[in-house]
Amino acid sequence: MQIKLNENIKKYRKSMNLTQEELAEAFGVTVGAVSKWESGANVPDILTLMQLADFFSISVDVLLGYSMSSKNIKDISDRLDALLHEDKYDEAIAEAEKALARYPGNFKILISCADTYSIVSSVKDLKNYRDKAIELFESALRYASQSDTPDQDTFSIKFRIATLKGRDNPEKSLEEFKKINYQGIADISIANNLRMAGKPNEAMEVYTRVLVSILVKVLQYATEMYMILVSMDDIKSYKEASELMDWYMTIVDATSLDKSENSYLSKMKIMGLIFKALVLSCLKKYDDMEMCIDSAFEIARKYDKKPSNDFSGKIKFWHGSKDYHTSIYDEFGVGAVAGIDNLFNIGPKVLPPKVIKKMETALEYWNSVK
Repeated sequence: MQIKLNENIKKYRKSMNLTQEELAEAFGVTVGAVSKWESGANVPDILTLMQLADFFSISVDVLLGYSMSSKNIKDISDRLDALLHEDKYDEAIAEAEKALARYPGNFKILISCADTYSIVSSVKDLKNYRDKAIELFESALRYASQSDTPDQDTFSIKFRIATLKGRDNPEKSLEEFKKINYQGIADISIANNLRMAGKPNEAMEVYTRVLVSILVKVLQYATEMYMILVSMDDIKSYKEASELMDWYMTIVDATSLDKSENSYLSKMKIMGLIFKALVLSCLKKYDDMEMCIDSAFEIARKYDKKPSNDFSGKIKFWHGSKDYHTSIYDEFGVGAVAGIDNLFNIGPKVLPPKVIKKMETALEYWNSVK
């Protein structure tokens, strides 16, 4: 085993943009002492080693330059997984304790053991095991820079901590989730904790936001999938693209509270109808194509008389407060009729010329009726 303590002290000092003088001042030692540490002429005592590791936010193992072999780490992790799958929970906890005693500052061991305590706490509903899992995850956060796995980054660890806290302290868990709710990723967990905290109205408002988000994502994903299917330029793919638009519009219709009132759902329905018309043109089903365009045009003209991009109170299962409004800002167009023109202009930019050629009949019909 090769110790690289002197090299690592210098490396981590420089990574923090510190001079030897500044590091010496931080630890109350002389510049000469730091110089000897970095040259290898002397080594810090064990207490200073621990303080240095904490100062650099790394483990003592990493500071020393010592690392367990990846095989040893995998063996321990595999052993814990096997015991959990065999429902040998007490043995798994015992193995975790032994691993922690041997390698208290190893990131991967901390994560594996935290997961073990978390799973056993869920099965046996033991608060002390949940607390231990939280403690281990929080320790792992200090060494998160050692992670080489996407699902073991700082965010995912904080998410697990917040989830564990929710079982015994919904209010505290709620605070933690709100800190990491990037782009609404923790909305469902926040709503669950609001429910457990006895705040059903607030929970339902968050669920309303989730519902709106899902609707918008359905539009986005269906559109992108549709573009791929029609680009394949074969009968089977065209039929699937048509069915995809039917499925998409079924969701829109089933969610609309009042089809006579304009909302962003009106635009969603128009887009579905136009996309279906385009693929029907490719299938040479011109009568059905014209019906789709006629329906889209009718909805668009009605929308343009009183445009509204809002969802507030206009979809089923709406539980937003009177002060909560959800409007969508998009590239469809200020007016819905103009938006249909935009949809026809999108094709040449993203679809193969041979597919656009087959869609020309739909464009011609649109130009004749608008």
